[in-house]
Amino acid sequence: MEEILGFLLALGITAAAIPLLARAARGWGLLAQPGPRMTHEGAVPTVGGLAMGAAFLAAYAFTGLAASLSPLLAAAVAITLAGGVLDDRHALRSLPKFGFQIAAAALLVLGGDALLTHLGYLMSLDLFTLGRWAVPLTVFALVGVMNAMNMADGLDGLAGTLALAACINFGAAASLAGHAPEFAVISITAGTAVGFLYFNARLPWRRRAAVFMGDTGSLLLGLLLAWFAVRLAMAERPALAPITAVWILALPVGDTVTLLVRRALRGRNPFRADRHHLHHILVALGLSSGQTTALLFALALALGLAAIAAERLGVPQYAMFYLYMTGLVAYGFAADIACRKLEL
Repeated sequence: MEEILGFLLALGITAAAIPLLARAARGWGLLAQPGPRMTHEGAVPTVGGLAMGAAFLAAYAFTGLAASLSPLLAAAVAITLAGGVLDDRHALRSLPKFGFQIAAAALLVLGGDALLTHLGYLMSLDLFTLGRWAVPLTVFALVGVMNAMNMADGLDGLAGTLALAACINFGAAASLAGHAPEFAVISITAGTAVGFLYFNARLPWRRRAAVFMGDTGSLLLGLLLAWFAVRLAMAERPALAPITAVWILALPVGDTVTLLVRRALRGRNPFRADRHHLHHILVALGLSSGQTTALLFALALALGLAAIAAERLGVPQYAMFYLYMTGLVAYGFAADIACRKLEL
């Protein structure tokens, strides 16, 4: 019942807050203007993330999860929201931008709320422990997922639907393992995503997004998804293996990793934006924005469900790791060839 209440409350608050915040967006300087990297029509309010964050905090507090499960998560979300709004308004440089992300992640890690102590049976039948590297690698992982979701936010509805797919998969794993509190938090996050997508996804009665989530929203969703992954994998009774969490986040994380490597191999700044993401390739191949978003949502959902099923059927974790790495390398080569042929 707690998860249903949290979902509905988060959805309702998000849907109610977005129109109110959108009217104030111009005065706050939270508008995305068309440009070389943003090809939308006219100025679009970037208040979706702020609405989602406020809805998450309200639902998290109202359901009692903030007090009973993790007050640190609420604090980390607040840091991400504050930094994200500043970034959306002022386009922060790399140092302050990464600074608030690291601060939010470090709060969770150093507070003992989310700490990777091992990576499961990643390469063999021996447990891959992290030892003294646990803290820095967990912070790196959390910040990495935050930025992967940020880089996935390239089409109307895409980041929201990828987050929703991940919530469905993490929710399934949490429910099957009996992790009720985490399942409730996942439900709240899913509610914020659904409430936002009503205004952001391309629907039959609306041909373009009415609002964007901005860096505030994509970084917020990345933080929450990374928290789910670590909490569920590192629990006393794990809901999933670390490699299963990687499969659930396969699309945003895999696309980001391969893109950074491809940029570096071409002698480019790995963090300089281009149009070489998977969603850019699919659009260049002739798919519409809506078709691309729907396809990637279905693929993300399928990859996560397949990994959960494989784990429950007893497929070795190292087999899933090697299969994932093989797919990652194959995709990297295929994407590079596609970008050259399509002249992206």
